[in-house]
Amino acid sequence: MIDYEKQSLKLIETAEKLLSDNTVDVVLGVKDNPEVGWPTPYFARKPEDAKKLVWTEDCHVNLANYLTEVKGKKAAIAAKACDVRSIINLIAENQLSRGDITIIGMECAGKMQNEKLASACDACPASVPNLYDIAIAADGSETYKNLEMPNSSENVTEWAIHTTVEERLDRFMKEIDKCILCFACRQACQGCYCVTCFIDRKATPWEQVDADTATKMAFHLTRAMHLAGRCTDCGACEKVCPSGVNLKYLFKGLSEFVEETYDFKAGMDPEATPVLDRYSSDDKQVAFLGGDSIVGI
Repeated sequence: MIDYEKQSLKLIETAEKLLSDNTVDVVLGVKDNPEVGWPTPYFARKPEDAKKLVWTEDCHVNLANYLTEVKGKKAAIAAKACDVRSIINLIAENQLSRGDITIIGMECAGKMQNEKLASACDACPASVPNLYDIAIAADGSETYKNLEMPNSSENVTEWAIHTTVEERLDRFMKEIDKCILCFACRQACQGCYCVTCFIDRKATPWEQVDADTATKMAFHLTRAMHLAGRCTDCGACEKVCPSGVNLKYLFKGLSEFVEETYDFKAGMDPEATPVLDRYSSDDKQVAFLGGDSIVGI
């Protein structure tokens, strides 16, 4: 059971202290936003700003990629387990410096969005962040309770094995048809930090990217490959999609494949070399040059 009021009070107290002591320059969290319907990102820069911070069951936003906006400054962040996995991935990819970040680890058993369990919360492996500097437990104390998690998410690998190519294509195309190519998923993703996205390379201020089926397919499939071994399964892409596109299963399927094949899971160890940056002579050559075949997702 989460006591959000006690968590909020402890978060405010912690943020005020960090800012008053000049331990950090800014605290990243969320504040109420009635116009949107749920709390949205907030940068507290003065001790008095900390009073606006909140922590409720609706705080589903992944704040990790906002850390890149304050790169070079000492920053604290109120982070759930999924946020922390994203932070770890950014540290491992040299996008953030661990020494500049104070992680306020917020215990979480899943967040709500539009009165439903938020995307990816059914797959979160633990209520407790796997890296933190300050702990705020479910009851507002400093001792985590290790709450039970839903663990009811789809196993994409199993689904792929037991479906036909036509069924897999049909699922993909149904989601592609919903897409309006607004790129909200890209903007919310912790792994999409390229200065210029591949899809924008040919765009100009007077001629934007066409939202035709081929372009939408190219964008989503290429982005999925770019996130292979890097997706932390936070669900931010689906949470921000205005059209209800549910393509997170592509990234989850790739993550399952990478974990099974190379024994690597993104966001678990900031010291680990990212799977796409390492090579071993005994790496499995799956689906290449006579290697083991796999079922496409």
